[in-house]
Amino acid sequence: MYGITQEDIIYIDDKLENQKKYLKNFSIDFGDKSVNMLDNTYSANLNPRKYFAEINNRVNSLFNYANDHGLKPVFITLTAPSKYHKIRFTPNDTAKALTQIWNNFTNLQIFQKMKKDINHGLIYFRVYEPHKSGVPHLHAMVFLPSSYILPVKKKFYQYFSSSKWGANKQAIDFRYTWYKEKGGATAYIMKYITKTFKDENSIQIQHAVYWYIKHKVRRFLSSRTLAPLTVYRKVRYYFKNKYKDDFNEVSKMIEKGCIRREFNDTNITYMFINPDSGEVDEVIIWGKNAELLLNRNTKKDARFHLKYVSKEYKKPLKVYVNLFEQYVHSDIQNKFIRLPVFPSKLKDYQLAQYYRLLENKDIDSIDIKHYGLVKNEMIHRGMLMQELTSLNDYTWDFKI
Repeated sequence: MYGITQEDIIYIDDKLENQKKYLKNFSIDFGDKSVNMLDNTYSANLNPRKYFAEINNRVNSLFNYANDHGLKPVFITLTAPSKYHKIRFTPNDTAKALTQIWNNFTNLQIFQKMKKDINHGLIYFRVYEPHKSGVPHLHAMVFLPSSYILPVKKKFYQYFSSSKWGANKQAIDFRYTWYKEKGGATAYIMKYITKTFKDENSIQIQHAVYWYIKHKVRRFLSSRTLAPLTVYRKVRYYFKNKYKDDFNEVSKMIEKGCIRREFNDTNITYMFINPDSGEVDEVIIWGKNAELLLNRNTKKDARFHLKYVSKEYKKPLKVYVNLFEQYVHSDIQNKFIRLPVFPSKLKDYQLAQYYRLLENKDIDSIDIKHYGLVKNEMIHRGMLMQELTSLNDYTWDFKI
């Protein structure tokens, strides 16, 4: 099934077992506590229970995020064009082709218009699933405003029913009603995600798992809506008992600048208002300030001993008012200096918010050339339908 042979199964099982043994033999000592590397690994193949729990959290968080923004779930299925069903294309080749097809579709003008209307990029997650032949197809859950569902549906069938793709209505699907589904849209997409994890009671699912490993096809992908996993995994312990939906809360704090990555990502800090003093406090919640010493006595016993080495640095005093108003204290000038805002580094919805903020200010209270820089960035991204203006033309007699 799925083009998986008994030889594939034996080879993959042996490879995974050796990798697990290797990771189990490496441990990290935290004082009197020891943790082996396997237990601390996020891997669908090596530690599926931990990885599945994280995916379940990501799915629920994306649904909550979309719901907070008034967006509705729409389920889409795409089958690769007929040429990819030929033997010369590997499943990995076809998965990459489906990704490109997906990117082309989500770059259609209707999605660009939607992005401007809601000041937010497309929110989605997608899963690859093999046909019995081993050729993958794509399932995706996207989140759309209600007013866009039917127009996107029309574009979807126009785009993929054309002879260009060699597709037909049986090879594609667009679904947006969930009243007949127990558990709704969340349970519906989780059925497809669950199929990508090993089940000893299902030969079909077992073979699918081996298919993902053999052909190096990623199980689950999502839009970059929430916090990067590289950051979330490092800080989640600090917030897990403080918030019910910690992934979304961490994402909000990163967006607002309350959680910061500093000193080339060697520190992650958390800035908050201390309820006792009413002042802004900042603490380091993750730091790469340890020296790893590897002591390998035998090939079967390898252990990392963590020796903490304090690092001397003088951290500049910062004051955070909001995303667009932040100050740092200058020892040379002995005063707080406002940090500049770089419009090119803002996300679309942040840029739109900042532009409206400048628009509502008195012209005498803003840097007119900076206003011109922000406005040109809005025009460059297609968020304003105007002509670009040279910054030299922005003078105090310029009319906004």
